Amino acid sequence: MILSGVATTKEAQTALLNLSHARDVSYPGTPYLYHYYIQSLINSGLHSLAKQELKKYWGGMLEKGADTFWEAYDPNDDFLSPYNFFPVNSYCHAWSCTPVYFIRKYPEIFQLK
Repeated sequence: MILSGVATTKEAQTALLNLSHARDVSYPGTPYLYHYYIQSLINSGLHSLAKQELKKYWGGMLEKGADTFWEAYDPNDDFLSPYNFFPVNSYCHAWSCTPVYFIRKYPEIFQLK
């Protein structure tokens, strides 16, 4: 609803801000899907939260020793795998390079001044 433009800015902000308080929320298990979450935050004017969430999610991979971005990542499950066998996951996955896209697309939000 948010990325389609159906929700108003206020409705989008309310929905996104309520995610952190909702119980039993299912979060995306891949950076590919997190891209759309970050884009929704940006489109809704929640720029500070978008930057914070990007740093928290992709930064979590870096904190676990990554030097490239992984296909599947859940901060609470080191063994998450779309294949039910984590050793076959891609640990250098093109679809997970969202930070690079956002840094270039939205320098006013993501680049240091």
